[in-house]
Amino acid sequence: MNAPRLPGLQALRGLAALMVLIGHVLAEAEHYFALPLPGDAMPWTRGVDIFFVISGFVITLSAQRYIGRPRAFLWRRLLRVAPLYYLFTTLMVMALLLMPGAVKDTPLDPAQIISSYTFIPYARPDGRIAPVLSLGWTLNYEVFFYALMALCLALPRPLLAVSGLLVALASLGLTIGFHLPPLAFWTNPLVLEFLFGIALARLWQSGLTRPDPILCTAFLALGFALLITLDPLPLPRFLAAGVPAALIVAAGTLFCPTRMAPGQLLGDASYALYLSHRFALRAATVLLLPLLPATPLGAWVYVGTTCLLALGLGILSHLFLERPFLKVRQTAKAAPA
Repeated sequence: MNAPRLPGLQALRGLAALMVLIGHVLAEAEHYFALPLPGDAMPWTRGVDIFFVISGFVITLSAQRYIGRPRAFLWRRLLRVAPLYYLFTTLMVMALLLMPGAVKDTPLDPAQIISSYTFIPYARPDGRIAPVLSLGWTLNYEVFFYALMALCLALPRPLLAVSGLLVALASLGLTIGFHLPPLAFWTNPLVLEFLFGIALARLWQSGLTRPDPILCTAFLALGFALLITLDPLPLPRFLAAGVPAALIVAAGTLFCPTRMAPGQLLGDASYALYLSHRFALRAATVLLLPLLPATPLGAWVYVGTTCLLALGLGILSHLFLERPFLKVRQTAKAAPA
């Protein structure tokens, strides 16, 4: 079974990428203008959690045609995510080499560069586990999930196996904890958000759907209300953000009407927007910030201009970089099964 191209799911991809963009731009504006800006009640960067649940949903469905062919599955997934990520990672490395002063909070560390291309978690000097392109921390989780799924595709009941592995890893992280960066990263209970997506996919496969605009709106509203309400509480992220994200993704899959939802282009460009927006953000900070007054008006001009610049760069990256990569992927032969 191919992964479905649901309009609601595509719209949520675009929404999640837009949330991350807005969160990063607002944080940058508040830092440099030293002004509080409206919108802090919304945990914008939790769009990442929506991405993780979506990934669990989509990968569960797309993996069905690779049962018994784990190498082919893993190869196709890497062809999907790696080329664009490698491109922007290489651009970041070049920026570190040629313009180190223009790159914020990222040292030139050869070990970190190597780990970035191999999707292995690496601890920075400040203790943060992130690759050279810091946004790639999510890709480290994604590729780890792909590897677990590939491992389980060789088993008789792969979905049950990968679900058990995710629960076991999260349990280890909660009860034992690890100090080595890769183990601490891979046993973070955040991996349970992929399990939420798997559960939604199983409901979808079972036909437990009810496309209804009222139900869709209600689940969206409840999801975002919980996202805002639970964020300040001392809860694990997989509960405070993962459960609301699961409700939001349920709205876009189980309950969303099948007619075209708005934001399809943004959904298509969501991956490119996610990877590229830091470049637009940094360019705006270096070039635009010195021209603006340190006033609320200046801050909002910065926010609006930077968001538009990032959206433009993300869509162009999708049209002229990601799409050609995808065409090559579609025509490429899969690795031996």
